Amino acid sequence: MSQLVSVDIQKHTLSIAIQNPPVNAASSKVLTALLDAIDQAEAQADARAIILTGAGERAFCAGGDLREEADFGTPEGARAYRALGRKVLRRIESSTLPIIAAIHGYCIGGGTALAWACDIRLAADNAKFRAADAYLGMLPSWGMGLTRLPRYVGRNRASDILLLGEDFDAATAMELGLLTRVVPRAELMAVAQSMADRIAQASPLAIKATRRAIAYNLRHTWAEMERYEEEACEAMFAHPDAHEGPAAFAQKRQPAFRSKHGD
Repeated sequence: MSQLVSVDIQKHTLSIAIQNPPVNAASSKVLTALLDAIDQAEAQADARAIILTGAGERAFCAGGDLREEADFGTPEGARAYRALGRKVLRRIESSTLPIIAAIHGYCIGGGTALAWACDIRLAADNAKFRAADAYLGMLPSWGMGLTRLPRYVGRNRASDILLLGEDFDAATAMELGLLTRVVPRAELMAVAQSMADRIAQASPLAIKATRRAIAYNLRHTWAEMERYEEEACEAMFAHPDAHEGPAAFAQKRQPAFRSKHGD
């Protein structure tokens, strides 16, 4: 695994940490390492969840690494970098494992894209968000600010975030619906782990199908989503987990769901 990203495996959880001091900026090398780390996580048969965070105390991820000439110095390099950013966001959404963002410190630009694309978005009370690409003479280009964000928070709030480009704290992000929960900084990773433990109790297949349906919903019509939902339910009810869950409930025991998230 690249030194730019670390992976810590504990039981059913893999914690992936961006390690690019001083503020964990997202260079092409970092993004490629993230893709590799997600692949590694999915290869673990007993894995049930991923926690994505930033190493150190200063930042989750403070956006694109403007020090990298290869990513911003030429039209070709910038185009490749944008494509890679979009690929990482799609990979986060399509992973066979749910991904919990454990956000602390600065979460800026591309960092917001990585964090807000995650299934669960947990933030420390010291988190600081900013999406101010226009103030660098740029546009959000990974499929978050211009594509996903208006769907997440609505046209007016997306305009406020992107056009003013101001810092906003975790409490404000929570009010906007961008976060799942805000906790004290010292409790961030423990709470993230408790969330992963909670997810591990559910059917891996049901979790996977739910995540895929939500992603599908963002991109399709109501009628298409109704058809997709029925197809997903048919597949789920044909799986042993759909029988094990009710049986375990009736017998007042913990269900023994299939362990492999890819089943």
